[in-house]
Amino acid sequence: MSIVFINDHPFYVDKSKNIFTSGTLTSDVWSRFTDNFGKLTVVGRGVQLDNDSHRHKKADAENVQFDLFFEIKGGKDYFKYRKKIIEKLTPYILQSEYVVLRLPSNIGVIAADLCRKYNKKYFVEVVGCAYDSMWYFGNFQGKLLASITAANNKKAIRNADAAVYVTEKYLQNRYPNPNNQINASNVVIETFEENVLNKHLEYLQTDSEVKKIGMIGNISLPYKGYEVLFKALKDVNVKYELQIVGGGDSTWIKKLIEKFELEGKVILKGRINNREEIYEFLDGLDLYVQPSLTEGLPRSVIEAMARACPIVASKAGGIPELIPEEFTYNVKDSKHLSNLINIALNDINILKKMSSENFLRSKEYSFERINNRRYQFLQKIKNDIKNK
Repeated sequence: MSIVFINDHPFYVDKSKNIFTSGTLTSDVWSRFTDNFGKLTVVGRGVQLDNDSHRHKKADAENVQFDLFFEIKGGKDYFKYRKKIIEKLTPYILQSEYVVLRLPSNIGVIAADLCRKYNKKYFVEVVGCAYDSMWYFGNFQGKLLASITAANNKKAIRNADAAVYVTEKYLQNRYPNPNNQINASNVVIETFEENVLNKHLEYLQTDSEVKKIGMIGNISLPYKGYEVLFKALKDVNVKYELQIVGGGDSTWIKKLIEKFELEGKVILKGRINNREEIYEFLDGLDLYVQPSLTEGLPRSVIEAMARACPIVASKAGGIPELIPEEFTYNVKDSKHLSNLINIALNDINILKKMSSENFLRSKEYSFERINNRRYQFLQKIKNDIKNK
């Protein structure tokens, strides 16, 4: 059998033609497809790396080939190269026994139209809200296209033969599919260390003079909610230091730090790809914050939960499925966010309660549990193909 996986994700290619990713589509992801279907072709966007000094994660794997659009950078390029997109996708859709679309995706929407045109079955992985990702992207053009993009993705999801959602309810309600569906996070925790909880509880009891608040996110993306967080920090009544881990152009966020007079209180640590370094960062936090304006099911929150971090977060996307309501706030409500930070950091018992509950909840995202769910779903699809 053969299968094609179509998405907008940018893959990085070095001079030796090795494939890398800065996201979740790493080498180990593809085995659930290749184990069930054999050969897999991945169609997405390509970015040429000028040198080998990068921190991206390996994306290529055995029985997986990539066919990438290097000319598509985003925005108008999807319209400019629409004909070329159709020409590349059509043979794969006609020849593959099954088509997988990761949505939201402009290339994926075009692929869905082609599947319907040629009466080809396809299923979708729904990993985010098309409307929110456009609306909160930070420019006027994105807001203009938000409704159209959401409608196109909703149609593609509704007409799919099967759907995998990363949330339990949120995306299902906004982008329904009437056919076979499951929820299975695209974020998994490989291993759980039982002593993590006790270590973090011990750390919280050290009662340090300066409380360490942390978050992980690309520092050039406004929809991560930095402005809301910085505004909230002005009303925090304990000594604190905010540490932010994430890549991206720092120009915008440095101006934001100056605007809110937070110099010396906000530390930009840059990108960290080493897993042990991420764990070390999370283990040294009194509080993790996720002030996002839009989300699917954020990896950083689940990883922080697995390290027993107390967490305060917005109600964006699937976050309320992860964090108890009493520690969440409405998107953009900086006053409520500052109140939650003050309540948490001024009461060790609340921090310990948050730490314990988050660690217990994170076990639902173990690799074994999520992978088995996806694997069984793909086996069902494989059987459906054989019996059609």
